[in-house]
Amino acid sequence: MSQQNLYERLGVTEDATEKDIRSAYKKLAIKYHPDKNPGDAAAEEHFKELTQAYEVLTDAKKRQAYDAQLRGGFQGGFEDLQDMFGGFSVSIEDILGRHGDLFGGFGVPFHARRVQHRGHDVEAELKVDFRTAAKGGPVEVSLRLPAPGQSRRDVKHITINVPAGSDDGTSLRLRGLGQAGRGGGPAGDLILRLRVPEDGRFERHGRDLTVDLPVPVSTAALGGKAVVPTLDGEATVRVPGGTSGGAKLRLKGLGIQGGDLFARVRILVPKTPTDAQQALFQELRALEDHGDA
Repeated sequence: MSQQNLYERLGVTEDATEKDIRSAYKKLAIKYHPDKNPGDAAAEEHFKELTQAYEVLTDAKKRQAYDAQLRGGFQGGFEDLQDMFGGFSVSIEDILGRHGDLFGGFGVPFHARRVQHRGHDVEAELKVDFRTAAKGGPVEVSLRLPAPGQSRRDVKHITINVPAGSDDGTSLRLRGLGQAGRGGGPAGDLILRLRVPEDGRFERHGRDLTVDLPVPVSTAALGGKAVVPTLDGEATVRVPGGTSGGAKLRLKGLGIQGGDLFARVRILVPKTPTDAQQALFQELRALEDHGDA
């Protein structure tokens, strides 16, 4: 910045009110605005210097510090002001983004009106059932999203495609479905966090699933077939003879995205065996006792 002090730069006295400073800056900034002086590097630099002066003198703490330095004979330039106040933005885009509202309404197509601001991202949660999360597919949802620049919320009806293999906490980013942008800027994104409740039948371990398979004592001992629930309905599995409780039978590829489904054997013992069953179990016990002997 030039050696001219900040008050002189804006053409105001040192006892100028904030209103006086604002008015002076507005008048001069319009005069040297980049859109009124296209390609004029000197005008652009003058515009930056005016803004730097304005930002110091309209900040009470910065102005007080500057005045104290000025009373001590301060004649520093831009670098010294940077040291005092932590630096300035010298980007025209940043300046217009902060102060562009000062320049509107004068019939001039100011660049400030063309500064684009991307809309904010919006976060929401979506409950998805276990099977849909595992298999994937379209889900129709109604979301209440903030209306641009307002406190009210608009309802949007959208169809989203849940990726196969989604789990609780999976985030989906939907481009352009957040808050609308300003100044022609792009809309923000909608970030959906999936909430997937546990399934009463399946335990998930990555892409593999485990399901309990009740098997009668006779089938576990002699072998046979059993019906296993899957994500797509049912499947039949062969139970080898002599299968113990807790054994896992693998059904390849029937898990999530090519994972496996494991049927965990639970031996079914009748709670109230019939007389015939009682007799058979007694006979079996006798055979086992005889075998132990």
